Amino acid sequence: MEAELDEDKRKAAEDAADAKDIRGIANGDRESFQGLHDRRSSLLYATIYKVLNDHCDTEEVLQEVLFSLWRKANQFHESRGRPITWLNSMARNRAIDRVRAKQRRAKLRDGFTEEQEVNPVGATSPTGSQAATRRDNCRAVRTAILELTDVQREAIEMAYFDGMTQKEIAEQLGEPLGTVKARIRRGLAKLKTTVDSEE
Repeated sequence: MEAELDEDKRKAAEDAADAKDIRGIANGDRESFQGLHDRRSSLLYATIYKVLNDHCDTEEVLQEVLFSLWRKANQFHESRGRPITWLNSMARNRAIDRVRAKQRRAKLRDGFTEEQEVNPVGATSPTGSQAATRRDNCRAVRTAILELTDVQREAIEMAYFDGMTQKEIAEQLGEPLGTVKARIRRGLAKLKTTVDSEE
């Protein structure tokens, strides 16, 4: 019984320290950020690593989580749960996003590298010039995709490969809807410009 009380006190003290630091971070206090980082980065690393099982990716995602914490600390509300639960949820969601993004990129890459032609029954095979044009078009699109920024590519992949709405993408990424719309619009414009210049 006494051990349980000690454990409850320890958790309450940790929660109070975490909540205080998150409030400080929301006000732009770097010392609060450093304090929370020192206390919780190992735990967040472990949470991310369980999903990714890769040290390099885990380090990158941890940096993304810490950057997101700096920007979104004001979204934490103590009435909704423990600070560590909120932090772990942020870390786990970001790690899952990384897995999905890698899967989308692999799917995109495979689609371009395979360049398999499927002809319906009774259709004639493409002529040499048609096949060459198709190859050129695929090359132009592949080049255009690589010209996009990571955030533009991610938003476009989510919209066109995962079939997500712009609102769903904004919720998934934790970004304003206007930002997501702008990324997709600019990304598509860049794709069009790159493909047109290749022709």
